[in-house]
Amino acid sequence: MQFKNYILIGLFILASQSLVAQVGTLSGAVTEKDGTNPLIGANVYFHGTTIGAATNSDGYYSFRNLKVGEYEIVVSYSGYGRKKEIIEIKEGANALDFQLNKSERELGEVVVTGTGTPHHLKSAPVQTELISSKMVKAVSASGFDDLMTGISPSFDFSPGSMGAFMQLNGLSNDYILVLVDGKRMYGDVGGQNDINRINPDDIERIEVVKGASSSLYGSEAIAGVINVITKKSKRKIYAESNSRLSEHGNRQYFNKVGLNLGRFSSLTTYSRKESDGWQLSKFEIDDDMDNDDPSDDVLVVTDAKQVNAFEDYTISQRFDFAATNKLSVYAMGSKYEKDVLQPITVKKYGYYYNDFSYSAGAKYLINKKDYIALDFNSDQFKYYYKYNQNDISSKSGKTLHSIREKVLNTDQKREDVNLKYVFSLKKAHQFTLGGEYVNESLKSEGRLVNAKEDAYTLSAFAQDEIKLIKNLSLVAGVRYVKHKEFGNDFTPKLSTLYKFNNFNFRATYAKGFKAPTLKELYYHYEKAGNLYLGNTDLDAQKSDYYSFSAEYIVSKLSFSLSAYQNSVDDMIAYQTVETSAADRADGIKNTRQHYNIGETKSKGIDFLFNVKVGGGFTLGGGYSYVDAMNETDDIRLENVAQNYANFRLLYDRNWKDYALNVSLIGRIQDEKFYEGEKNADGYNLWKLTTSHRFTSAGTSLEITAGVDNIFDYVDDSPYGSHYGTLNPGRTVFIGCNIKFAK
Repeated sequence: MQFKNYILIGLFILASQSLVAQVGTLSGAVTEKDGTNPLIGANVYFHGTTIGAATNSDGYYSFRNLKVGEYEIVVSYSGYGRKKEIIEIKEGANALDFQLNKSERELGEVVVTGTGTPHHLKSAPVQTELISSKMVKAVSASGFDDLMTGISPSFDFSPGSMGAFMQLNGLSNDYILVLVDGKRMYGDVGGQNDINRINPDDIERIEVVKGASSSLYGSEAIAGVINVITKKSKRKIYAESNSRLSEHGNRQYFNKVGLNLGRFSSLTTYSRKESDGWQLSKFEIDDDMDNDDPSDDVLVVTDAKQVNAFEDYTISQRFDFAATNKLSVYAMGSKYEKDVLQPITVKKYGYYYNDFSYSAGAKYLINKKDYIALDFNSDQFKYYYKYNQNDISSKSGKTLHSIREKVLNTDQKREDVNLKYVFSLKKAHQFTLGGEYVNESLKSEGRLVNAKEDAYTLSAFAQDEIKLIKNLSLVAGVRYVKHKEFGNDFTPKLSTLYKFNNFNFRATYAKGFKAPTLKELYYHYEKAGNLYLGNTDLDAQKSDYYSFSAEYIVSKLSFSLSAYQNSVDDMIAYQTVETSAADRADGIKNTRQHYNIGETKSKGIDFLFNVKVGGGFTLGGGYSYVDAMNETDDIRLENVAQNYANFRLLYDRNWKDYALNVSLIGRIQDEKFYEGEKNADGYNLWKLTTSHRFTSAGTSLEITAGVDNIFDYVDDSPYGSHYGTLNPGRTVFIGCNIKFAK
């Protein structure tokens, strides 16, 4: 309490001094280079402070009650080069206008995920793949999986009735850390992150860092890190409403309202998605048959859907307050619910998910580059069976479960506290120190021997960023981890960037670390005559990651080629074990238990390119080759293809109050391997999207229409098969987006 009082007294003194200090105002306009076209919503802020604003519908900005003195003012706007200028604020009125040049590339964008500190994309020492707002808009995705496969060949998704499970360069969602605005997503569906919680309509951009990043982010960051940055605005009033309709009863709604009232801001979001689901085949493989040979499969007619009907919603709220020019605080919370509805002739229940998360933190700016940040995060994810009919015992006639009753299967909770201190030793030398405490708990009646299990992790990390010579940068980091079950470990990382004319060369070595999850250790459940068991004898998973990349950048052309190898020791998977006599008597046909495979290796190449061909056209795409092996058993890793490719052709044309955007997006990949079973078929999908935007005085109306799966490809394998895609065939979609800002 005494420490809290000291903080309050200090804030009072700072506030009192600002009341008696000499103050001035600053105003001006931000336009394009020719000075005629105002840039609406451009960000204007003072570097090293919490003071910022956005231009209004006429391109004007203004600040009041500025202490007199020297400031570094920064102006940025998407698609334009950023400007910095030193200005001396004098008592009374001050004025300063800015003219920004259009940028031919998006390399002026600032990314933070690779090092935890801001860098321009073209000079980021850790290679970062940026999926810009322009690309997000061009894909017009129905879901996060549709978005990522439409843009990046490095990503793949294994679709199933419970959700789409992600892969990056051959490694599964287990090894991919997903962040939303820098906050870790938590809670799984079938052992994988519930990425359905990410709404494409709310995405401003996505930063992807491939390979082990445990030195900065801890456990799970073995395959890579995805940081989804959501839409925000510094305008005084900002409102957006987005709707999308397509066949099979697919409906998406997204609404966001923002207020910026001087030092206080509020951001409220509500989104909802619904679908009737669909069948790809009317047949399923009969699970009651004891045939291990796929050629002997017996097919029966089924009502089961490859994609079940569902409805969900998410509501979130964030508050920010700049207490002083140096100190800012925030608080935010989010509520998510999803109801998955299975046909009543298939199962007596569907799936129901409930997530509640909240965060709070503070950031204190010591000077223009140095700061201290403290964050607390809590995320609780619950998974239920929700009955669609009365479940009546065949023996006693007693009702075991009533219609609409929810039965809790798992209750997962993660809480963490992060402290980070970033400071500069000199102009080209920046240091980061930090610590983290994480506590995870898992509750489940009937699926855990003790009904509840938990584990904590303590860690400390350090990172050094230094420019050794003019064109050579180095980032070195290390994390010390102490886990409740697995003791201590160190995870270092070293990355270099060398710039030569229009080329960038990057190299990385990193170690990754992932502790077994509480489910992998303790969880057991039965499904369709199969028993799945945890294993308390599991070892932690560790990896060695190497990569080298070359990037070429000129005004209208960029391409990159990357080679990588990610070796994972003690990867966790399921193996078949002997079924006990008692379990066989209860109808269990097979028993599978988690185990450590031994040595696995994923290696390959990624190629990306983008070129402005003129006349408003942009051509881009990429290719990814993946060689993922279980080296202990000398077989390929399951559920991984070898060849993935993306292609896109974009057309943009702007008139005074009207803008036309047309995109053709293609995804091609070959079949995915499964040992002893039929491989998942490869596929070739193409999407055509057009958007028409009308703007007037701070308001815009955008109509989107398109055709997904132009060539009507459908994988009609029977239910229970492995699928490369669950796309229902050619579908038409239409959307409407309305924005208002003042």
